[in-house]
Amino acid sequence: MVKKNRKFNYKKDLKKKWKQLKAKTNPEVKTEQLKEFWNTHKSIKANYAEMGLSADPNVTIGIPKTKVLLNPEVMEISKAKQLNQALNESKETPALKKLLTEANRSTEKVYNLNENDTLYCIYMLEKYGEDYEKMAKDYKNYYQDTPAQIRKKLNLFKKMKGPYKKYLNDKKAGVNFLDELDEKY
Repeated sequence: MVKKNRKFNYKKDLKKKWKQLKAKTNPEVKTEQLKEFWNTHKSIKANYAEMGLSADPNVTIGIPKTKVLLNPEVMEISKAKQLNQALNESKETPALKKLLTEANRSTEKVYNLNENDTLYCIYMLEKYGEDYEKMAKDYKNYYQDTPAQIRKKLNLFKKMKGPYKKYLNDKKAGVNFLDELDEKY
């Protein structure tokens, strides 16, 4: 048997292929919660199983086949109770507990408007109060926002903690915004 000479394929990037293979076999764990529990000598599946997580939810949960749904198997009540009890008993590993506490921690939503929009909102509030129809007809409504769009923008401005509090404090102090805003805006 004659051995075939193989030619080098210059189109393939072997360095990239090697990096992909290396990343697949030994992935870099970026989440802080999993880093401390990750064992680099084990496979992804084994690491997930050890932490009480699922590597493939389709296998773990499983979608029942139509054949099984149409012809359900008759099961004894005691056996069904045992299966239900086994499913309810979850193995809470330290990694799983840490992930759950991190997921349940509440986070505050941050609202942002750019500087021009905050000045626009202050101007409209000072000049018209809560009359959105008049705001829509104002000559400084450059983008021709509708009353509903202006209302949304003002509600967003009111949800912003820093600029809105500053605006309220300055208003209590007696600052005249209309004169200042005509110069800036």
